[in-house]
Amino acid sequence: MYVPRTTVQPPHRREVSLVSNGVVAPSIHVLMFQWPASDLVNFEPGQYVTFYLQREGKQITRSYSFFSSASHHDRFTLLVKKVPHGFGSTYLCNLSPPEKPILRALAPLGKFVLTDPGDRTVVLVATGTGLAPFVPMLERLRGEHPSTPTWLFFGSRYVDELIDLEELRLLQRVWPGFRFVPVVSRPPTDGSWTGATGHVQEHVRAQLPDLSQADVYLCGVNEMVNEMQEVALQLGCPKEHVFVERYGEDADQQSASPLPMSAPG
Repeated sequence: MYVPRTTVQPPHRREVSLVSNGVVAPSIHVLMFQWPASDLVNFEPGQYVTFYLQREGKQITRSYSFFSSASHHDRFTLLVKKVPHGFGSTYLCNLSPPEKPILRALAPLGKFVLTDPGDRTVVLVATGTGLAPFVPMLERLRGEHPSTPTWLFFGSRYVDELIDLEELRLLQRVWPGFRFVPVVSRPPTDGSWTGATGHVQEHVRAQLPDLSQADVYLCGVNEMVNEMQEVALQLGCPKEHVFVERYGEDADQQSASPLPMSAPG
């Protein structure tokens, strides 16, 4: 059930405890953490948390977008892909709830948040765990802007990596203004996948040839984000209406400094 937004708090450091750790797709975990009972958190959909981790005696940081509803102030979930040789993702995905690990975190952070769409269409484009910030964004849009035309293009390599597939299909059935386009770049050869194939960029171009009246939000691997920025411009979307969230250079985290799109060159 949608709960109206509350005042967002400025970021500060907290200690959070792991509640659960579940695998929802190959190498993809949903981690639930609990805020301190005396220090609950309000965040905007699209914001993120930064963890302070120790590696060989040195402090490093890793940042991940909130995957959970912004109406939950006592806990939060993250969508984390366990990256080979990725220290941060491996550390987090190996955490065990029975051990009740405590982590130091800074939150809430980030400016990759929804702007009031007005009479503009909202287009969300994600690959992989880049879906995370869009799940709470969709809840906010349905609650506050149910008549706004809203699209989600979600790409993955394989069908079993399409997180929340059935939930998003159900959302499309109960929310008339929402269109969901899952895209698989490496479909099964047995013909069991009858949905879209290829890359999300191709399907955005095919289904929304005019983006001049759209707000476009991009989150995922850098290659997709870079190509979609160019596609959005080519389809007439003003650069100030394209918003991006990038992965870290080592693909082991999301960017801690999402930036608005700027024109190429």
